[in-house]
Formats: sequence, C-alpha cells, structure tokens
Amino acid sequence: MTDARPILIVGAGRREALESSYARAFARLGRTVERWDPQAALRRAVRGGRLGALFSTFVHVEPWVRKANVELLQLVERIRPQALLLIATSGVRTGTLAQCRVLSPATRVYMIYPDSPHGLDAERIECMRVCDRVTASTPPWADSFRAFGARSAHYLPFAADTELYPASGAAPARARKRQVGFVGTWRPEREALLERLREFDVAVWGGKYWGGRTDPRGTVRARWMGTELVGKELVRASAETAVMLNILDPITWPGPNMRSFELPACGAFVLSQRSPAILELFREGQDIECFDTAEEAAEKIRHYVARDGDRERLAASAFARVVQGGHTYLDRAKTISAWLAEDA
Repeated sequence: MTDARPILIVGAGRREALESSYARAFARLGRTVERWDPQAALRRAVRGGRLGALFSTFVHVEPWVRKANVELLQLVERIRPQALLLIATSGVRTGTLAQCRVLSPATRVYMIYPDSPHGLDAERIECMRVCDRVTASTPPWADSFRAFGARSAHYLPFAADTELYPASGAAPARARKRQVGFVGTWRPEREALLERLREFDVAVWGGKYWGGRTDPRGTVRARWMGTELVGKELVRASAETAVMLNILDPITWPGPNMRSFELPACGAFVLSQRSPAILELFREGQDIECFDTAEEAAEKIRHYVARDGDRERLAASAFARVVQGGHTYLDRAKTISAWLAEDA
C-alpha cells in the first residue's frame, strides 16, 4: 500500500534542476510531492528591497536566513511528510532540520547531496549529521561523508530524466551535421583539450564563460554556440552530432557526472573521459568509448566519425543500459522508496 504522506523536496523550482527530476519521478510513482525553495524563501525574508536582496546574495545575514527557515518548519508541521529530501542544501540551517525532526518524528530526513566534498562548508557538514541517510553521486565520496559524521552514507549516482530528455533511442546517421560536440561549464582544462581537437568540426554549448574567458587567439571561442542546452535541445544536438564528448571535471572526479547518463539517454554516441566510476557503469567499446589523452580522443574521433554503423550500435547499447537498465530518476525514486520502507 502506498504511503499517503507527501514527499517534501527542498530545492529550486527550475525545470532542469535535479530537484525537479526527483519531483517528477516521485509523481510518476503516484506520490504527492511538495516543494520548498530556500533561496526563494530568503528573498521573501530579506529587508531593504532590491538592495537587500542583492546584499543577501553575497553576505550571510543570519536573522534573514533564520526567518526564511521558519517557512520550512511551518510546512513540515502542516504536512508531516514521509520524507524530507534535502537536495539544495545551501540556505538550510542545521538547527532547523533538528526542529523538523521534533515537529514530525516519523519524517525521515535524507540528504541527496549532488556536489563533491569540495563544495561542502561547515553548515552543510553539520546538516549531514542530522540526516538519516546521505547520498553521494560518486562512489568514493560516501567514505568522506561518513568521516564527516553522516550516520549512513550511500552511493546514489545521477540518472536520466526521460521526461526532460524524451529520446527514443540512437539517432540515424543521416541526421549528423557536425563531427564533435561538447556540453558543459567552461574550465581551463576543458578549453585546453578542445583546442587540441581543432582539426575537427567542434561545437561547444555552455554558459557565457565560453565567450568571455576563453583565449581570443584560440579556436574554442569561435566554436561556442552562444547558449546552453537543456531538454529537447540537447536531444536534437545529440542527433545532429557524430561524437558527443563527456569531459569530466577535476572538482567532481571520478564521476559519473550528469552528462554520463543524459547523453546516452538522448541517443548520443559518447566519447567519455575514462575513470573507474565510468567503467563501473559502462562497457568501453560496447556502450561508449573512452579516452585519457587528447591524442587518444582524436584517434577515436577519426575512427568513429567514419563508421556510422559502429556509432549507432554503441549509442543504442548505451541508451538501453541507461533507460532500461535501472539508471533513470524513476529508478532512483524507487530506491529511495525502498529505504523509506526499511527505515519506517
């Protein structure tokens, strides 16, 4: 029998946010989902109009944060959720979580932490100690979280949101318009790698740093498409590009990152930076291809750009491994539901 109590998700309301992917997944399971956005609550709590709002984005003002967190206490007391899923941890006070447990003792508090230990601050570490379970999106981080004091830490990777990325499988080879594509945030090491792939027709999608921080003497700035890609736009770009690169970030090494699941779900042929975590999920040469150096990446791009059938075969295998193999947010919501039943 499905628990009638709602799931309360703490996080932003943007459609592409991780919190929204989980909200859609729990809704598909027939659960009632409530949302609370700590940043929106802070904007309602600040004083001084626009100047106060701007000030609060740079300076922590404890009375304003405390007042914003009262909204969470009131919401928990009113709806008595089965679970409080803490995804957007910034702006949530440890003491507030402790009082949530007092107001609703049967509510389980889980932190679905999306970032690396590098992103932790003292408040977030303290929050971990109040939670029943804490999840890490990369395998080795769970040990770090336990060392910080988390009672129970688990590896729960990102996944594919099949509602946000509604692809049906690998795109046919005839749709290709470019050789290589990369979607992600600017990093100097990513720019350096892409510069070494200048022999190929490369398209780059991401934020404005690609247009402002890249070397004006290089080739990458001119290859920036001037926009980010979300939802159907990423599905379309994956269908039009022979090879989609997944360059891991040193801050979140060894992955898997969000693109590890999103690109296969979009039907893309993926050439990913090699890491132990990536190889635990995907079979190199059967689902995706991998590289360690720019030279290896270039060699594999040359090989696969000329072999439509091989690309389609691997893309179809990766799509099946993600979408049908237990790596969607619906699957992640089922895992969390099983934990809730166990912890009841």
